[in-house]
Amino acid sequence: MPIPADHFTSFRYCDKCTSNACSTDACIVTPAGTGVPNTDFLIYVRVQDTASCKSSNTMAYASTCQHDQYDRPTFGMVNFCPQKLNTSDSAFDRQVSTALHELTHALGFSSRFFPLMRKEDGSPRTPRDEQGNPPIFNAGTCPNRQEIHYYVEPSNTTIKYSTERDHVVAKLVTPRVRAFVRDHFNCSTLEGAEIESQDSGCLGSHWEERLFEPELMTPVDSYHNVFSALTLAFFADSGWYRVNASMSEVMHYGRSKGCSFATEKCIDPVTQAPIAADHFCTSSTDFQGCSVDATSRAVCSLNTKSQAIPTEYQYFPGNPRKGGTNTFADYCPLVVGNTAGDCSLSANLLQLGETNVNAFGETYCPTCKCTQTSLRSDDSAQFWTVSSPRQSGCYAMRCFSNANASMFVQLTIPRSWTQDTVSLNCTGKGEKLSVPGFSGHITLIC
Repeated sequence: MPIPADHFTSFRYCDKCTSNACSTDACIVTPAGTGVPNTDFLIYVRVQDTASCKSSNTMAYASTCQHDQYDRPTFGMVNFCPQKLNTSDSAFDRQVSTALHELTHALGFSSRFFPLMRKEDGSPRTPRDEQGNPPIFNAGTCPNRQEIHYYVEPSNTTIKYSTERDHVVAKLVTPRVRAFVRDHFNCSTLEGAEIESQDSGCLGSHWEERLFEPELMTPVDSYHNVFSALTLAFFADSGWYRVNASMSEVMHYGRSKGCSFATEKCIDPVTQAPIAADHFCTSSTDFQGCSVDATSRAVCSLNTKSQAIPTEYQYFPGNPRKGGTNTFADYCPLVVGNTAGDCSLSANLLQLGETNVNAFGETYCPTCKCTQTSLRSDDSAQFWTVSSPRQSGCYAMRCFSNANASMFVQLTIPRSWTQDTVSLNCTGKGEKLSVPGFSGHITLIC
């Protein structure tokens, strides 16, 4: 559908002459439209199969088409690829998340707008020339060694480059963004938040996947995306928006993991140990765990490529093709949740054969969480042999405080044949609890 004519100001349209010196009779001047009153930002949404939809990973894309005299985006477009849309209930949340991701790009979360950001007083963060433009380069080499043909460079008070983990990284170093990452990782020396290093061009338009995997504005759709205070910090630092921080979601990924998590390689190339065992893994066959936010049982996203991984992302000596499936995450093997392990989906409960035997004593519900377990129902032993290697499960949990203000977690375990439940209190991380009617134990990991 074309944009309504009323949305346009007057403009001169020349279809027979492309020079500024066109004669009047070669051009048409359109009348000015009425515009859209009381509107700060106008978004046009369409569903059309375009050339950009040919990529198997593209469900939608967005762009910003216009900005005002202070560089704030005023007009954007989001296109959804019709063949990628799915009307099933299970796909709804993911598609809403994709829509939010693209809308956030249209609002200005893009490398194109990093050089245009403003300070709180309205002055440009990146100095301008006499025409009001930031520095523009038409040829050269970017800090990340990519050749450029056109590049608008942000100031070093907006973007700083450094070499970390054997490759060049760019960091957004504006005040609120810097404050967020220092608090989030519990690392007071961080200069800013890394921008994705494997986006195309000189500078990426996403947060670094390796450090912020579930964040809404990383390049890869996560199992459980989070609209965190990091992205809100960018908008607050842009100079164009006031943000409501209370609307952000908690990002558990990387929380309080320290400076080493934020700056060093995910797998130590000498010891082969993950820098954080609940985030990264080294075996896809015997790994059983939980997603970092405990909303799902998890797997290890590790495989062997058809060709060697770039040297700076090789973590397994003697096997240059072994690495994580998510290339944007610096090929780090991530601990990832998935739909089959989603603790909120009741259909994921395993019952033996045509019985009601709950083999692992699990519960799947909107508030249920994942934890480590070796529980096996005694009921199942009467008729079945449970050989599953499962080492994690989903359970009903609630947090309480006692009279001494000490916190504890109450777990409720259903028992099949007796048709009742057992309630247990866990008072400390890593405590192993035995459950009557089950062999093994359950361990609280969060």
